[in-house]
Amino acid sequence: MKISVNGETLNYVKVGQGPAIVFLHFLGGFSYQWRHQIEALQDRFTCIAFDHRGFGFSTFNGRWDVPIGAEDLKAGLDALGIDKAHVIGYSMGGPIALVFNSRWPQMVRSLTLIDTFAKNHTHSKARIEESEKCFRYMSVREYARQYIATRLLPSTPKSAVDELLSAICLCEKEAYLDVLRGILLPDFTEHCSKVKVPTLVMCGRHDLTTPVAFTNDLTRLIDGAIERIIPTGHLGCFDDPVEFNKPIIEFLDAQPR
Repeated sequence: MKISVNGETLNYVKVGQGPAIVFLHFLGGFSYQWRHQIEALQDRFTCIAFDHRGFGFSTFNGRWDVPIGAEDLKAGLDALGIDKAHVIGYSMGGPIALVFNSRWPQMVRSLTLIDTFAKNHTHSKARIEESEKCFRYMSVREYARQYIATRLLPSTPKSAVDELLSAICLCEKEAYLDVLRGILLPDFTEHCSKVKVPTLVMCGRHDLTTPVAFTNDLTRLIDGAIERIIPTGHLGCFDDPVEFNKPIIEFLDAQPR
Protein backbone atom coordinates (compact mmCIF):
# COMPACT_ATOMS: atom_id res chain seq x y z
CA MET A 1 0.00 0.00 0.00
CA LYS A 2 1.12 3.55 -0.63
CA ILE A 3 0.38 7.04 0.70
CA SER A 4 1.57 10.47 -0.41
CA VAL A 5 3.12 12.65 2.31
CA ASN A 6 5.63 15.52 2.31
CA GLY A 7 6.21 15.27 -1.43
CA GLU A 8 6.99 11.55 -1.28
CA THR A 9 5.07 8.35 -1.92
CA LEU A 10 5.70 6.04 1.00
CA ASN A 11 5.18 2.32 0.75
CA TYR A 12 3.82 0.69 3.91
CA VAL A 13 2.15 -2.34 5.42
CA LYS A 14 -0.68 -2.20 7.94
CA VAL A 15 -2.17 -5.37 9.40
CA GLY A 16 -3.70 -6.60 12.64
CA GLN A 17 -5.95 -5.19 15.30
CA GLY A 18 -5.51 -3.46 18.64
CA PRO A 19 -3.13 -0.72 19.80
CA ALA A 20 -0.84 0.48 17.02
CA ILE A 21 2.83 -0.38 16.67
CA VAL A 22 4.95 1.46 14.10
CA PHE A 23 8.22 -0.16 13.00
CA LEU A 24 11.14 1.96 11.71
CA HIS A 25 13.62 -0.11 9.74
CA PHE A 26 17.43 -0.14 9.70
CA LEU A 27 19.68 1.41 7.05
CA GLY A 28 19.35 -0.66 3.89
CA GLY A 29 16.15 -2.38 4.96
CA PHE A 30 12.48 -1.81 4.27
CA SER A 31 9.12 -2.82 5.70
CA TYR A 32 9.42 -6.48 4.64
CA GLN A 33 12.18 -7.07 7.20
CA TRP A 34 9.60 -6.63 9.99
CA ARG A 35 7.44 -9.56 8.85
CA HIS A 36 8.54 -11.93 11.63
CA GLN A 37 7.67 -9.37 14.30
CA ILE A 38 4.40 -8.49 12.59
CA GLU A 39 3.42 -12.16 12.34
CA ALA A 40 4.03 -12.56 16.08
CA LEU A 41 2.07 -9.45 17.11
CA GLN A 42 -0.71 -8.83 14.59
CA ASP A 43 -3.32 -10.84 16.49
CA ARG A 44 -3.30 -8.24 19.28
CA PHE A 45 -1.72 -5.12 17.78
CA THR A 46 -2.20 -3.05 14.64
CA CYS A 47 1.22 -3.34 13.01
CA ILE A 48 2.43 -0.58 10.68
CA ALA A 49 5.77 -0.45 8.88
CA PHE A 50 6.81 2.25 6.43
CA ASP A 51 9.63 2.15 3.89
CA HIS A 52 11.64 5.30 4.65
CA ARG A 53 11.99 7.67 1.70
CA GLY A 54 14.61 6.34 -0.71
CA PHE A 55 14.35 2.78 0.60
CA GLY A 56 12.29 -0.22 -0.40
CA PHE A 57 9.45 0.96 -2.62
CA SER A 58 9.20 4.55 -1.39
CA THR A 59 10.23 7.50 -3.54
CA PHE A 60 13.19 9.81 -2.99
CA ASN A 61 12.22 13.21 -4.36
CA GLY A 62 13.73 15.26 -1.56
CA ARG A 63 16.69 14.98 0.77
CA TRP A 64 16.68 13.23 4.14
CA ASP A 65 17.78 13.95 7.67
CA VAL A 66 16.46 12.73 11.00
CA PRO A 67 13.96 15.59 11.56
CA ILE A 68 12.59 14.97 8.07
CA GLY A 69 12.35 11.27 8.88
CA ALA A 70 10.35 12.15 11.99
CA GLU A 71 8.10 14.45 9.96
CA ASP A 72 7.49 11.66 7.43
CA LEU A 73 6.52 9.37 10.30
CA LYS A 74 4.12 11.95 11.74
CA ALA A 75 2.54 12.58 8.34
CA GLY A 76 2.25 8.86 7.66
CA LEU A 77 0.53 8.15 10.96
CA ASP A 78 -1.79 11.12 10.49
CA ALA A 79 -2.73 9.86 7.04
CA LEU A 80 -3.61 6.47 8.51
CA GLY A 81 -5.62 8.00 11.34
CA ILE A 82 -3.22 6.79 14.06
CA ASP A 83 -3.02 9.20 16.99
CA LYS A 84 -0.89 7.06 19.35
CA ALA A 85 1.50 4.14 18.81
CA HIS A 86 4.25 2.02 20.28
CA VAL A 87 7.34 3.13 18.31
CA ILE A 88 10.11 0.66 17.46
CA GLY A 89 13.29 2.10 15.95
CA TYR A 90 16.00 -0.18 14.59
CA SER A 91 19.50 1.26 14.01
CA MET A 92 18.75 4.35 11.82
CA GLY A 93 15.20 4.17 13.20
CA GLY A 94 16.46 4.90 16.71
CA PRO A 95 17.31 8.59 16.21
CA ILE A 96 14.06 9.03 14.26
CA ALA A 97 12.13 7.55 17.18
CA LEU A 98 13.90 9.83 19.68
CA VAL A 99 13.24 12.98 17.66
CA PHE A 100 9.64 11.94 16.97
CA ASN A 101 9.08 11.43 20.70
CA SER A 102 10.55 14.85 21.48
CA ARG A 103 8.29 16.63 19.01
CA TRP A 104 5.08 14.64 19.44
CA PRO A 105 5.29 12.90 22.84
CA GLN A 106 1.51 12.61 23.02
CA MET A 107 1.64 10.14 20.12
CA VAL A 108 4.05 7.69 21.77
CA ARG A 109 2.88 4.80 23.97
CA SER A 110 6.32 3.25 24.39
CA LEU A 111 9.73 3.18 22.72
CA THR A 112 11.82 0.21 21.66
CA LEU A 113 15.33 1.13 20.51
CA ILE A 114 17.28 -1.67 18.83
CA ASP A 115 21.02 -1.69 18.02
CA THR A 116 21.11 2.09 17.92
CA PHE A 117 22.49 5.11 19.74
CA ALA A 118 22.07 8.67 20.89
CA LYS A 119 25.58 9.60 19.72
CA ASN A 120 27.77 7.51 17.47
CA HIS A 121 31.41 7.52 18.58
CA THR A 122 32.94 5.12 16.06
CA HIS A 123 34.77 6.89 13.23
CA SER A 124 31.64 8.49 11.82
CA LYS A 125 33.32 10.93 9.43
CA ALA A 126 35.66 8.26 8.12
CA ARG A 127 32.76 5.88 7.51
CA ILE A 128 30.85 8.54 5.57
CA GLU A 129 33.89 9.43 3.47
CA GLU A 130 34.58 5.77 2.72
CA SER A 131 30.97 5.17 1.67
CA GLU A 132 30.99 8.27 -0.55
CA LYS A 133 34.17 7.01 -2.20
CA CYS A 134 32.77 3.49 -2.68
CA PHE A 135 29.56 4.72 -4.26
CA ARG A 136 31.55 6.69 -6.85
CA TYR A 137 32.88 3.50 -8.42
CA MET A 138 30.74 0.68 -7.01
CA SER A 139 27.20 -0.40 -7.77
CA VAL A 140 24.80 -0.67 -4.85
CA ARG A 141 25.02 -4.46 -5.16
CA GLU A 142 28.82 -4.43 -4.89
CA TYR A 143 28.66 -2.10 -1.89
CA ALA A 144 25.99 -4.28 -0.29
CA ARG A 145 28.19 -7.37 -0.47
CA GLN A 146 30.92 -5.56 1.48
CA TYR A 147 28.39 -4.23 3.99
CA ILE A 148 26.84 -7.63 4.64
CA ALA A 149 30.21 -9.21 5.36
CA THR A 150 30.57 -6.98 8.41
CA ARG A 151 26.99 -7.02 9.70
CA LEU A 152 25.81 -10.64 9.80
CA LEU A 153 27.12 -13.52 11.87
CA PRO A 154 28.82 -16.49 10.16
CA SER A 155 25.90 -18.64 11.33
CA THR A 156 23.28 -16.50 9.59
CA PRO A 157 21.37 -18.56 6.98
CA LYS A 158 22.27 -17.93 3.34
CA SER A 159 18.61 -17.15 2.59
CA ALA A 160 18.82 -14.25 5.04
CA VAL A 161 22.06 -13.03 3.44
CA ASP A 162 20.39 -13.08 0.03
CA GLU A 163 17.36 -11.24 1.40
CA LEU A 164 19.48 -8.47 2.89
CA LEU A 165 21.42 -8.12 -0.37
CA SER A 166 18.17 -7.72 -2.31
CA ALA A 167 16.85 -5.18 0.22
CA ILE A 168 19.95 -2.99 0.03
CA CYS A 169 19.81 -3.06 -3.77
CA LEU A 170 16.48 -1.24 -3.57
CA CYS A 171 18.17 1.77 -1.93
CA GLU A 172 18.84 5.03 -3.69
CA LYS A 173 22.55 5.83 -3.35
CA GLU A 174 21.92 9.42 -2.27
CA ALA A 175 19.31 8.30 0.26
CA TYR A 176 21.82 5.89 1.77
CA LEU A 177 24.46 8.62 2.05
CA ASP A 178 21.92 11.09 3.44
CA VAL A 179 21.13 8.63 6.21
CA LEU A 180 24.79 8.11 7.07
CA ARG A 181 25.31 11.87 7.32
CA GLY A 182 22.02 12.36 9.13
CA ILE A 183 22.53 9.78 11.87
CA LEU A 184 26.30 9.62 12.34
CA LEU A 185 27.23 13.30 12.64
CA PRO A 186 24.57 14.83 14.95
CA ASP A 187 24.28 14.20 18.68
CA PHE A 188 20.78 13.09 19.74
CA THR A 189 21.58 12.89 23.45
CA GLU A 190 19.34 15.85 24.32
CA HIS A 191 16.29 13.87 23.19
CA CYS A 192 16.86 11.08 25.71
CA SER A 193 15.83 13.17 28.73
CA LYS A 194 12.51 13.89 27.01
CA VAL A 195 11.50 10.22 26.98
CA LYS A 196 8.76 9.76 29.60
CA VAL A 197 7.26 6.49 28.33
CA PRO A 198 8.26 2.86 29.00
CA THR A 199 11.39 2.12 26.98
CA LEU A 200 13.17 -1.06 25.94
CA VAL A 201 16.76 -0.76 24.74
CA MET A 202 18.18 -3.91 23.16
CA CYS A 203 21.35 -4.89 21.36
CA GLY A 204 23.11 -7.89 19.90
CA ARG A 205 26.01 -9.03 22.06
CA HIS A 206 28.16 -9.38 18.94
CA ASP A 207 27.14 -6.07 17.37
CA LEU A 208 30.30 -4.30 16.19
CA THR A 209 28.45 -1.51 14.38
CA THR A 210 26.50 -0.10 17.32
CA PRO A 211 28.16 -1.97 20.18
CA VAL A 212 26.71 -2.76 23.58
CA ALA A 213 28.39 0.36 25.01
CA PHE A 214 25.98 2.49 22.92
CA THR A 215 23.07 0.57 24.40
CA ASN A 216 24.47 1.10 27.89
CA ASP A 217 24.57 4.85 27.17
CA LEU A 218 20.91 4.88 26.09
CA THR A 219 19.86 2.92 29.16
CA ARG A 220 21.68 5.39 31.37
CA LEU A 221 20.29 8.45 29.59
CA ILE A 222 16.63 7.34 29.44
CA ASP A 223 14.95 7.29 32.83
CA GLY A 224 13.59 3.85 33.65
CA ALA A 225 14.76 2.18 30.43
CA ILE A 226 14.97 -1.61 30.39
CA GLU A 227 18.03 -3.14 28.73
CA ARG A 228 18.18 -6.52 27.01
CA ILE A 229 21.26 -8.03 25.33
CA ILE A 230 20.63 -10.90 22.91
CA PRO A 231 23.04 -13.40 21.27
CA THR A 232 23.11 -11.77 17.82
CA GLY A 233 25.03 -9.20 15.80
CA HIS A 234 23.87 -5.83 14.47
CA LEU A 235 21.09 -7.37 12.40
CA GLY A 236 19.60 -9.86 14.81
CA CYS A 237 16.38 -10.04 12.81
CA PHE A 238 18.42 -12.01 10.25
CA ASP A 239 20.83 -13.78 12.61
CA ASP A 240 18.14 -15.27 14.85
CA PRO A 241 14.55 -14.00 14.50
CA VAL A 242 13.34 -16.07 17.46
CA GLU A 243 15.83 -14.58 19.92
CA PHE A 244 15.30 -11.16 18.38
CA ASN A 245 11.55 -11.36 18.95
CA LYS A 246 11.57 -12.51 22.56
CA PRO A 247 12.35 -9.21 24.38
CA ILE A 248 10.19 -7.19 21.98
CA ILE A 249 7.13 -9.37 22.49
CA GLU A 250 7.64 -9.59 26.25
CA PHE A 251 7.97 -5.81 26.52
CA LEU A 252 4.97 -4.94 24.35
CA ASP A 253 2.69 -7.51 25.97
CA ALA A 254 3.51 -5.98 29.35
CA GLN A 255 2.27 -2.52 28.29
CA PRO A 256 -1.20 -1.26 29.24
CA ARG A 257 -3.72 -1.62 26.46
